[in-house]
Amino acid sequence: ALDNCESLGTDEIYVHVRAFCDSLHRSEYFPQTAAARELDFDPLEYITEKTHERGIKVHAWINPYRVQSGSEDITALDPQSPAYIWLTDDNTDNDVNVLKCSGIYLNPAEYEVRELVIDGVREILEKYDVDGIHFDDYFYPSDDPELDRQSYEKYAGESENPLPLDDWRRANVNALISGVYTAVKFHSKDTVFSVSPAASVENNYSRLFADVKSWIESGCVDCIIPQLYFGFSYPDDEYKFENLLEQWTQMASCGKGAQLKIGLAFYKTGTDQQPDSEEWGTSDDIIARQAEICRDNRDTAGYVLFSYSSVFSDGELNIKQRENLKKTITQTEND
Repeated sequence: ALDNCESLGTDEIYVHVRAFCDSLHRSEYFPQTAAARELDFDPLEYITEKTHERGIKVHAWINPYRVQSGSEDITALDPQSPAYIWLTDDNTDNDVNVLKCSGIYLNPAEYEVRELVIDGVREILEKYDVDGIHFDDYFYPSDDPELDRQSYEKYAGESENPLPLDDWRRANVNALISGVYTAVKFHSKDTVFSVSPAASVENNYSRLFADVKSWIESGCVDCIIPQLYFGFSYPDDEYKFENLLEQWTQMASCGKGAQLKIGLAFYKTGTDQQPDSEEWGTSDDIIARQAEICRDNRDTAGYVLFSYSSVFSDGELNIKQRENLKKTITQTEND
């Protein structure tokens, strides 16, 4: 894998260490990912050692709230999962720590949840020589007022001037982001805290309750990596790549030095899903063109490709896309 990454001039990798309230490494707080339990070595220790030998940085990638996708069946959870324990122990008061919404999620409103997530971050920083902590775009799973009614009503009942529901939700996410940033910087000022929001600035704010602008303005993130997973010909103008890029560069410019890197959708190469198939299903140079735009844009600090399996797929179109990207990288190096 690292041989392949080096062939593209990669200087950073993002390793998924917590996708579903679990852990790639053995953890005091989360059950170990099933596949990792079969190993007779520590996979995260091995990864950090091998990447650093090649001068490549490694970021520990976490989905902070997601527990299970597509099902609300708690019996499918690992019995050691914090969500399972909260829902099945004798203490019904802590059931509020878990939300169900066509899946299972930790509740951003609850202090115990924030403490768990931050403790998990500290554990990684203390045990492993990672260069950064990275959060993915899963924040609130829905804007339905019923989702967290119990938590909000408790908050409102205890507050003299309670925030409206939307602002309260944003404040909950802000509290986690700020708390993680503090934990990261307490460990080392050189460790990077990055977040990868969804593509739409407006949807992040109003539907996912991720107030990215406030994170940038307050300086509680080091890097923002928006998922601009759209091409040049998307039928909705708002989501055309260059229009999204303009929105994000404008937002990043108002902050306190947070870097802006752009997430690019190599995984869409060859897709037959509408409406992306009209462009991604046949084009072999979308990523190369987007990488070139990022390179030439003075407000961006680079780009991040999602994901490894797509970048190095043996699919005919993936190979062509990869080779065209290599040409762009070679041109950059020569320049």
